[in-house]
Amino acid sequence: MKKTPLRKSAKSKTAGWYKKEFWTIFSRFIRLRDKGICFTCGLEKPWKTMQAGHMIPRASGGLSLYFDELNVHCQCYRCNINLGGNGAVYATKFIEKYGQKEFDRILWDKDNGFKKFSIDEYKELIEEYTKRVDKLLKEYED
Repeated sequence: MKKTPLRKSAKSKTAGWYKKEFWTIFSRFIRLRDKGICFTCGLEKPWKTMQAGHMIPRASGGLSLYFDELNVHCQCYRCNINLGGNGAVYATKFIEKYGQKEFDRILWDKDNGFKKFSIDEYKELIEEYTKRVDKLLKEYED
């Protein structure tokens, strides 16, 4: 008997599926918010060609920081991938922009924070950030 491939119906979408959907929107938001300018080296390119890079990576900070707007900024491929996030420069520029108090909060969240989103929370975030992206796209095109 031949098996038919499974399809993702609305009912069978997992939290992981929604997390990926939200990351797509969130990454787009970050790159638009930062106007395609690399946070660490200052390279400016079209936002679509840039990446959303983390100061504290997901492996270290979990979901508490994965979707934290202050922990994620636009980065070029070189800084985000080739230089592994360019962490020392990232931290220095972060403190210059947001201050030591926010830097300390990020480090505290790295060690103590734990966040797990429900499917409903992901749906709300997707809706919210889709609106924010649409607004930034309008500003970007003007």
